[in-house]
Amino acid sequence: MARREATERNVLDIHDNLSGTDIRFYFRNPTTEEMEAYSNLAVQRKRKKVKFQHAQARLKYGLRVLTGIREGDFERKSGNAWVPLSSDQGSPNYYPEWKQWLRENAADLVMLLGMHVFDASGEIEEGPDDGEEEGEDPNSPPTLPPSGEVSAPR
Repeated sequence: MARREATERNVLDIHDNLSGTDIRFYFRNPTTEEMEAYSNLAVQRKRKKVKFQHAQARLKYGLRVLTGIREGDFERKSGNAWVPLSSDQGSPNYYPEWKQWLRENAADLVMLLGMHVFDASGEIEEGPDDGEEEGEDPNSPPTLPPSGEVSAPR
């Protein structure tokens, strides 16, 4: 499928190791401004000091692009019963504070969404020439020349 402009209903399925279930998030594409703001929050520089805040950035901007959850993937306590959490305003299980609930109870999953959208929105595939010599075992450790001299990489 082609990448489309400003889609509102992207899907990310995550296997939640804590519950042993698959969770579905719906999210929108981030704006260029959000991507820049995410980068600025994730790595802050002040003079010679660098402060890494990836978790905070992933949570904040993951919540920002999150547009919904699949009903029933999360449950909240209501009295003595567990009720499904819904982000759909037309559902009888709609919970207006669903994003705040996720922030408090499933921040790890929201951070995975933030990482997926902002840190790893694509991957670069290696072509047939990946820089290795023909017949060379990619798992073997590098060796020094017989004389013990170290030469510059090719």
